[in-house]
Amino acid sequence: MKSLFKYILTAAAVLAFISSCQMKEDDIFELDPATREDNWMAEYRRVFNNNEYGWALYSNNPTYGHHPHPSTYAVKFDSIWANFYYVTNNNLPGVNVGDTLRSLYSFKMDDGIVLSFDTYNKWFHNGADQSQYFSKDLQGDFEFCLDRYSENEDTIFGRGKTKQLPFLMIKMHMPAADYQAAADQMNAYEPYNCVFICAGDTLQAQFLSGYHNLLLYYPDEGSTEATEHDYSYCNLVNGVYMLENIVYKGVTVKELRMNPDGDGFTDINGNAKIGPKPFYDYFAGDFDDDGTFTGYSQLGTYTQGEWDKMRKALTASGKYNPDDLAYCLLEPNGEGSLALMFNKWYGSGEIYFYCDVKKISNDEIAVRYTGKEKSGLGFNCYDAGFKYAVDAFAPRDGWRVYKISLAGGNPMSPDGFVWTDESNPQNSFTMPSDWHYYHYSVWE
Repeated sequence: MKSLFKYILTAAAVLAFISSCQMKEDDIFELDPATREDNWMAEYRRVFNNNEYGWALYSNNPTYGHHPHPSTYAVKFDSIWANFYYVTNNNLPGVNVGDTLRSLYSFKMDDGIVLSFDTYNKWFHNGADQSQYFSKDLQGDFEFCLDRYSENEDTIFGRGKTKQLPFLMIKMHMPAADYQAAADQMNAYEPYNCVFICAGDTLQAQFLSGYHNLLLYYPDEGSTEATEHDYSYCNLVNGVYMLENIVYKGVTVKELRMNPDGDGFTDINGNAKIGPKPFYDYFAGDFDDDGTFTGYSQLGTYTQGEWDKMRKALTASGKYNPDDLAYCLLEPNGEGSLALMFNKWYGSGEIYFYCDVKKISNDEIAVRYTGKEKSGLGFNCYDAGFKYAVDAFAPRDGWRVYKISLAGGNPMSPDGFVWTDESNPQNSFTMPSDWHYYHYSVWE
């Protein structure tokens, strides 16, 4: 009984202590809830309006069959209106309203502060309009939950109220048109193929700048086969911001700034990089755009002399008219070989000379002719006179090493390449972008 009595006294003491520690709202907050909400909204309104040039507003709009697509809007808020300035994404059907549109906006409390654009705006509300035939029930948001703003008050973070897609506003430090132009220039540094370097790994990557999606290819957990992973990003004036943060092997990447020499982007925390695809891979990798830089022209002086010999030999053979040649290109198969292919503009006549390739470095490639050809023309094309062009490109008795350099553009978005024979710099080939589509004859 004494033991039981002791327990009862202890329990009573605990209950008394708990009741004495109960706290009411007034014990924590000096202001009532309604006043706190008003003050909170007033503070956000101050941040919104305290800006000479306005905000770059990035909203993530769903797209049918694709990953969400961020759109950019230049907006300045006054006490009543959100003024949307001319932006490059305003080329919408039936929208011809000049340089600005404005919408009423308001702050509301709905489990936190909500920014609402209250009147219809043909630019901004287009992505949220279910009546549009292309919406496919994937409309975006025009009300946004505001989560926080940065300590220096130059960035506001939030999410769509309905779709919960990321929402971002960045204070512009220049006029809206200048900001838009500088941000759009980032598209020139967003190649279809590049690499993402993070946590000691180099991953194949692709910018889909038309959708502002970055695609990374890596295996899912428990798999060995690389699969596609999409991330939405927006263009800043000096880089890109990942609206959907990349998380790879415990590393989170939010913002990458363009390198001073334009050869890629570096994570602001130094944990990742986006760099140019190795030049070698454009000719030996197994990627979709390997045919982009394969039609070659603008030969070096030695090479041009060998091609002149080919033309004379083909004419003398009577088997092939060299004037029928429209283009010459490389066809890599991504498996350590390629074909040097000559073709007419129309009809049959494709001639393939098969070569082995090997990597020397990221910008060096070695080739040799295997001695095999295919044409269906019924005669040996090499002996008929093509041997001069083939031998100038790839010998049969050993490897020829070429240095690959830019012919134009920048490493992230090359306009063409030059192959230069390291043993004979006068033996070279220039490969512009899609050259074979725009030249009627290799002799031009």
